[in-house]
Amino acid sequence: MKKTIKKITAVGLTLTSVMGLVACGNTKTEEQKETVDWASVEKPEKFTIMVDNTVMTAEEYGAEFDAELKNLTGLDFEITRPDHSSYYDAVANSMLDKNSMPDVVLLSSDYLALYSSQGLLWDMTDAWEASATKNSGRLIADAEKIMSANYCRGVDGEKALYGFTPARGNGCCTYIKKAWLDAAGIAVSEVEKKTLTFSQYYDILKKMKAAKGVDYVISAPGFYSKEAPYTNYLPEFYQDAEWTFYYDSAKGEFVDGFSQKAMKDALGRIQTAVADGIINKESNTKTTSTARNDFYSTDPKTESGVFTYWAGQWAETLRTNLVSKGLDDKLIPIYPIKELGSYAERLAPSWCITSHASETGKAEGIFKYFIDTMLDGGDIQTAWEYGAKGYHYDVVDGKFTFLPKKSDAKSKYTKNHIDPMLVLANYKSDYSKNGTETGADPGKKSLAETITSCSEMFFTHSKLCEPAEMTEEVGKLIGDINTQRRIVVDKVAKGELTVDKAYEEYNSVVGSKVEAALKSLNEQYASK
Repeated sequence: MKKTIKKITAVGLTLTSVMGLVACGNTKTEEQKETVDWASVEKPEKFTIMVDNTVMTAEEYGAEFDAELKNLTGLDFEITRPDHSSYYDAVANSMLDKNSMPDVVLLSSDYLALYSSQGLLWDMTDAWEASATKNSGRLIADAEKIMSANYCRGVDGEKALYGFTPARGNGCCTYIKKAWLDAAGIAVSEVEKKTLTFSQYYDILKKMKAAKGVDYVISAPGFYSKEAPYTNYLPEFYQDAEWTFYYDSAKGEFVDGFSQKAMKDALGRIQTAVADGIINKESNTKTTSTARNDFYSTDPKTESGVFTYWAGQWAETLRTNLVSKGLDDKLIPIYPIKELGSYAERLAPSWCITSHASETGKAEGIFKYFIDTMLDGGDIQTAWEYGAKGYHYDVVDGKFTFLPKKSDAKSKYTKNHIDPMLVLANYKSDYSKNGTETGADPGKKSLAETITSCSEMFFTHSKLCEPAEMTEEVGKLIGDINTQRRIVVDKVAKGELTVDKAYEEYNSVVGSKVEAALKSLNEQYASK
C-alpha cells in the first residue's frame, strides 16, 4: 500500500529570533467569544493596513488604487507598503508592539501559522460563516478547500480561521524554449503535453546543452526557494522530497523530511546536474530577477533555455520579454514529470486582522466592510483584480483595455492583487462594467491566450500544499534549522561536500534542535 502522509510546510523565517521576540509580552490568552449581530456591525473608524508588492505598488499608481478603493468602500484607511525584500522583517517588527501593529496585514501561510499560535491574529471563523461572500452562491468549486488551509491553531491550541484568501495561490511550472528544442533536433510533439520520465527529461537537457554549446541549461533563483514550497524552482530534481517536517501516517509520527532518503536522493540529482553543466553552478547567487534575466539573455555565457517559474500571468510576461530581446518567444510549459506527479500549488497569502484591531473594537467592521467586500462580484472586486480605472485599465465602447505600466510603457498591466485566473468568486449575474458582457469578469477576455492556457494546464496538473503546523518550540528553532538546510543544499549542489558529509554536518549543528521540534509536534498531535 502506498504510504500516505500529511505534508507540513514549516515556517522559514527571515528573522531567526522572531518567535522569541513575539513571545515577549505579546502573547495573549484566548478570550471567550461573544455573539455578534452582523447585520448591525458598523463601519470602522480609520484603520491601518500593511501589504506586500502583490498590491499595486507606489511606483505603479498605488495611491490611485488606494483612492479608488476608498471611494468604492467609503472606508478611511492607510496602507503601508514595506520594501518587498524586507517585507516580513517589517511585519515582524510591527508585531512587537501593539502601538505599531497594523490592523490588517497580508501574510504567507508560514507567518499565518506563526502569528495565530501567538494570539496576535483575530479569529474570523464566525465572521466567515456569516459573510456575504461565503453565502453568495458565487464561490468556485475549490473555494472551501482553499479557505480551509487558513485554519490554524490559536493560542489555545484549537484550530480556527485566521485569514481570508480571495484567490488561489498558484505555483510554478517548467518552461522550455522551443528554439532550444529545435537546435537539438527535438520535435515539440516529443515534449508538449507529454508526461516525461526524469531520464527522458534529463536526456533532453543534455542534448540541448550539447547543441547550444552553453555553460548551463537551467537558470534558477537558488537551489531552493526562500519560502514554502521550498522545492518549487527545481521540481524535477526534488520530485517527492520534503524540505521540512511532515506527519507520516505509516509511522504515526512527525518526521524531518529533510533527513529522509527522498531528500538525500534529490540532492544527489542536483549535484550531478550542476557537475554536468545542466543547472547553473552559481544558482545560489541568483535572485528571481537575475534568474529571469538569464532566461532573456542573448549572451551564450549566461543565456538559459529552461526556467521553472510561476504559471499563468508569468507565461505571457516571459514571452513578451523574450520578444523585447529579439529572441524566439515560443515557450513550452511542460507537464510535471512522472516521478514528480503534480506541480505544487502553494497556499495563497491571507488577509489577516490583528489582535490590535480586536482590542480597539474594529475587527468586526473591518471584516464586514473591507475583507468581505473584496469578492463583491462588482466594482470593488474589479478594483482588486485590475486596479484603478484610467490608470491600470480603461473601458471604451464596452471593450476592456489594459493600460501601459507607469514604470515601463512598453508593458501593460494585466492584474492587481487578485489574479482573475485564480479568483475564488464569480461576478454577479447582473454585473457589467461600462457595457462589458453582463455577468462576466470584465477583463478576463482581454487576457492573452498564453495566460489562460498555461493556467489551465497548471491547475489540471497540480496539487494543493498542506497548511503549516506550528508549535512554540518549532517557531523558536525553525530559523536555525532552515539556515542549516540551506547550507547543506548549497554545499552539496556545488560539490563542496558529499551528501553523506553534509548530513553529518547537519546533524552535528542542528540535530538536537530538529529532535526538539519533532518532539513538540508529536506531543501536540498526540494531545488532539
